[in-house]
Amino acid sequence: MLHPFSFKKRDFVIKKGEICTKIYFLAKGAIREYILDKDQKEITVWFAFEGDIVSSLSSLVHCQESDTGLQALEDCSGYFLERNDLEKLYDNFHSIERIGRKVTEKYLLIAMTYHYDFHHLTAHERFDKLQNDRKWIYNRVPLKYIASYLGVSNETLSRIRAKKT
Repeated sequence: MLHPFSFKKRDFVIKKGEICTKIYFLAKGAIREYILDKDQKEITVWFAFEGDIVSSLSSLVHCQESDTGLQALEDCSGYFLERNDLEKLYDNFHSIERIGRKVTEKYLLIAMTYHYDFHHLTAHERFDKLQNDRKWIYNRVPLKYIASYLGVSNETLSRIRAKKT
């Protein structure tokens, strides 16, 4: 049921508008999730690293076009499970269904925290929080995606970083 996958840096795991049929267990690499604004500009909303589970959840659950895209930021590898196989596991093993619920809760809380922070913290405070939680991210993720994630321009991120050093 588990199948190996690999993506090269810059590959799209799923593009906005595609239907997501897989759940990915990321063993190596980094992936970003992004949305498109009204001008079709990409806005990064999440980063996944080793040990994370990656999918377009609303697309996977509802079998509809994805509102987000997923793109490899590094060469990635791991394993994926097809949606139908996941549903069979849920039907046959209550413990796996419970794990699925716990994983979903974890990522829902991450998304809620991001949205709360985005609306209640300043750009400087969001930067500080990222520095405290994932300072190493700057070695793995291009600054343009970090700036987008923080909701600032590349220039503003540079100024914030310069003030902190």
